[in-house]
Amino acid sequence: METSTMREKYLIVMTLIYFLWPVLSLAAEPGTDCEATNYIEVIRCSEKSSSEIGISEQQLKATQELDGVARQWINPELDAETVSKGSEQSETSATLFFTLRLGGKRDALVGEAQSEIERARADRDLGVYQSRLELMLSLYRLSHLKSEIHLEEESVETFSKIVKQFQRRPALSPEQDVSLSVFKMALADHQLRLTKLKADEDKLYRSLNAITGLSKSLLSKNLPPVKQAWPSVENRSPAGESPQVRAALANLKLAKSQKQKAEGESWPDIKIGPSVKAVKENGESTTFVGLGLSMPLPVFSQNGAGRAYSAQKILEAEMSADQTKRKIAATREELVNRYNQTIQSLKSSLSLRIVNEKHEQLEKQFFKGLVPSSLVIEAHRQLFELEERRNASELEALEALGRILILDNKFSEVIL
Repeated sequence: METSTMREKYLIVMTLIYFLWPVLSLAAEPGTDCEATNYIEVIRCSEKSSSEIGISEQQLKATQELDGVARQWINPELDAETVSKGSEQSETSATLFFTLRLGGKRDALVGEAQSEIERARADRDLGVYQSRLELMLSLYRLSHLKSEIHLEEESVETFSKIVKQFQRRPALSPEQDVSLSVFKMALADHQLRLTKLKADEDKLYRSLNAITGLSKSLLSKNLPPVKQAWPSVENRSPAGESPQVRAALANLKLAKSQKQKAEGESWPDIKIGPSVKAVKENGESTTFVGLGLSMPLPVFSQNGAGRAYSAQKILEAEMSADQTKRKIAATREELVNRYNQTIQSLKSSLSLRIVNEKHEQLEKQFFKGLVPSSLVIEAHRQLFELEERRNASELEALEALGRILILDNKFSEVIL
């Protein structure tokens, strides 16, 4: 009986090990999180783990192989034939043809490949820029949420304290009873706000964890600092070619290469190479050496339709490039105006420190019975709304500045 019990325990233990071993193995493996000591390194971590950036990088690498494809030579062709009539008479010939591309076709193919590479690189850069900017804004928003949560927690603590003080009193006057009800409603309102802010914070933490692979504790230690200084931005034409403009110019270059290839199609490719012919007649063999030549005759088609089509595509690409440049210039002007207006608004508004000091003085006066309860509730509401508006304005300015830097092709400066 004891042996049977031991056997059952052994089977249970082995079964648990069998099913839990994969989990235990994963837990024992070192973490894949990259180290980060500041928010810029957090952004770098996201770039390493981003599937979208990884796909664009692979697309660029694949496109870069087109250059080698365009430069490779066409394989030679062997044309051989033998004819025999009995054992005393036969004829064998062989020609090794090498294809010569005429009309600049090879250069056109190389130009096409390079244009495709430039366009893929511009698309990759734009994806990286936008990914950086979006992550940076998310990190700043997370920092803002922490400050807003802190304010709401202070409000909840203050109103809870006031409500408890009222409830400790043996009796309340009608005016005090109304004040208690008002403070209870204010407390419930701020508790709901606090719950909503914490839910937003948790959602953003989860999203950033999925993007960067970093834990909540590590992310919270590497949030961007409060923005103190804002760079000046002039309202002028873009300092560099944005990824959008580079992509449009690559399309124009591609259209020109395709026109060059279409013009080259007017010239037939020539196949030329050594030729050998061996003739055996009446037991005697004779060998002839010569040169083989093969080429189509451009009688019916000289690719006129293809040349006309490619010429129209160049006009289309030129118009598209000009339109892209105008749109970029207009977008930059609008972003600069928005950025400067937002920065001016931030600079002219009262600092949160000054408002907080006045707020604390007001609470002290309330506990002394010098100000009504409605004024305290209104002060808390205004303090939170000021912080909320400042945070929203800061995000708006950061987004405008980031997009300006993208349009100026300032790759390294997108991380602010």
